[in-house]
Amino acid sequence: MARRCCSCTPEASRRYSRTSTRTSFNTKERDKSLSSCELFQILISRLFNYLPALMTATALCGQALVGASPSSASTLSPQNKILLVSFTNSTKDGDFDDSLKEAVRTALEESPFLNKNAPFTLQLVRPLGQQVGSRAYLVGSISKQGSEFALALEATDCMSGKTLAREQSIAPNEEKVLDALEKAASDLRTHLGESLASVQKFNTPLSTATTSSLEALQAWALGLRIKQEKGPAEAIAALENATKLDPDFASALFDLGLIYRNSQQEILARNLFIKAFAVRSHATARKRFSIEGLYYSFVTVDYDKTVETYRQWMRIYPRDERPVSNLGSFYGDVCEYPKAIAQFKEARRMNPRNYIVHENLIELLTAAGEFEKAREAYSEMVQMRLDDDAPHVYMYAVAFLEHDAKEMANQAGWFTAKPDFQHEILSEQADAEAYDGHLTRARELTTQAVQSALSAHNNEQAAAWLLNAAWREDLFGNVREAHDQAIRALQLAPDSREGSAIAAILFARTGDVPRATAVAEELAKRYPDHPVVQSYWLPCIRAQVALAQKDPARALQLLRTAARYDTLLPQVAYYSHMPSVVLRAEAYSATAQPALAAKEWETILKTPGIVQLSASAPIARLQLARIYACEPATGSASARAKARFAYQDFLSLWQEADADVPVLREARQEFAKLRQG
Repeated sequence: MARRCCSCTPEASRRYSRTSTRTSFNTKERDKSLSSCELFQILISRLFNYLPALMTATALCGQALVGASPSSASTLSPQNKILLVSFTNSTKDGDFDDSLKEAVRTALEESPFLNKNAPFTLQLVRPLGQQVGSRAYLVGSISKQGSEFALALEATDCMSGKTLAREQSIAPNEEKVLDALEKAASDLRTHLGESLASVQKFNTPLSTATTSSLEALQAWALGLRIKQEKGPAEAIAALENATKLDPDFASALFDLGLIYRNSQQEILARNLFIKAFAVRSHATARKRFSIEGLYYSFVTVDYDKTVETYRQWMRIYPRDERPVSNLGSFYGDVCEYPKAIAQFKEARRMNPRNYIVHENLIELLTAAGEFEKAREAYSEMVQMRLDDDAPHVYMYAVAFLEHDAKEMANQAGWFTAKPDFQHEILSEQADAEAYDGHLTRARELTTQAVQSALSAHNNEQAAAWLLNAAWREDLFGNVREAHDQAIRALQLAPDSREGSAIAAILFARTGDVPRATAVAEELAKRYPDHPVVQSYWLPCIRAQVALAQKDPARALQLLRTAARYDTLLPQVAYYSHMPSVVLRAEAYSATAQPALAAKEWETILKTPGIVQLSASAPIARLQLARIYACEPATGSASARAKARFAYQDFLSLWQEADADVPVLREARQEFAKLRQG
């Protein structure tokens, strides 16, 4: 499954569901538009996006804070944290109550100096601030005096209780509140030690950084609040509305695209990222980094530009774990797993509360076959009361590979009350059944998984489960079933990059070369510069076509460029079938190179964290047995024993398999013949 990327806004990082369930706007829950004060909570977050002074040593170290009390002047270091406490509303407008508090929290959470689980009462903030190592806390207020609005921001020392800095600004009317907010925030930044040059450099006007459409701003603000309270899937309707009201609203386009990207709906995500990239000048500096990073890593897969974008983000905001984590996601996407693991470990150190970092680390440790470390990372996540669907799937797979039925049941139980995620565990259970040869039960579970995904409006995921089933049907000898499943998958997600590629391979494997060639040509046209498509998927498709045309030598030649991505983890599934390795093994066998073919099948068995529950694993055992049995006859007992042992290994695994599976019938006949010989 694709490594998830951290949002630019921390509240968006709280949860990324894989389901894409669309939720219509619930008027019963909210019977009026967001007030200007709720917009204020979003807009203040934009202002504090430009706070390198709160994030870099050069802006803060050794600089005195100018506050209400000159005698209390002190300094902050990059290790200091600032807690948000509250935003006091004295306007008698109830919409100000929670919205302004959330506004400042959202704003300051952008800084790596902040505690994202800040307390919200003055009675608790000082002792808790000291406990978590925070240097200061921030409170804000808004009051109304006639037609005027008074806005105030105040930073206080957690240790002494003395005011470090305080700024107040007056708006003559509601329409000028944003102007007053900009002034108060800019002045506060200067008084907290940020240089005037820095303030001027990172001070995009709010109308430019967000949108000039009040309605679009309201819809976006509502979407962010829903995302925080109910999860990303629930926020889709409001964010879509924002993008319709202002098609050039970069932040709304990106935030919506990120939801789709992290729920494995890459087609929708890709289109939104392209649009956001085109209008990225209408965003804050930090948001631009987010947009550019995902565009280069996900849309164009430009290695150099991706790395440089995230490195630059790290240089400007060195306390922010998100570029560290997102770079790790990219390294994982291009099979540089040691680099990815190192990035995720560093991001976890920087912010242990970011659950996406934990999840990505668990996935990569599992892929690396470091199951014990993956379990430790999972336990740490559980102890911190962080939770999401993917880690349970990985732990289910690990439990299966270690024959721990109790833990498998425990992990599967997590999905019982979560219908939007059940398709994931249903597909895993189908794969587990198929791994042991229980094809009938696997088919039943796959049907349930596909229907569950479709009920969640996630066609790409439904197609992925069908392609998993098609791959197993083909390896098990059911060619027609494999072809039919691949056709249905392509119909469900015709624009899926990865799904189309796997379907094309299956078409070629099942004799439908014209269809495979047509899909390959479309992929080549659609992704002319995509390195994974050009260097992996297209060579795999063309190699399978060559095998179907009885040209294994050409297949081997085509597969040379794919070797770099042999361990590629898929974007829309939890494990890899390792198709390039399977094809290479078959090509070596077809060119009478059994030793090299055996080495490829052994590669599959030596990388259980990559293959996990794929049908490629049990079939690799059988193929090794066949290779050993066909070695040049030497008459030695040891050679025959090696072949018998390999067959017994496979048949023992499938001792309770469905008797009518074609490949099982063949294996039993081959083993009987071997024993007679």
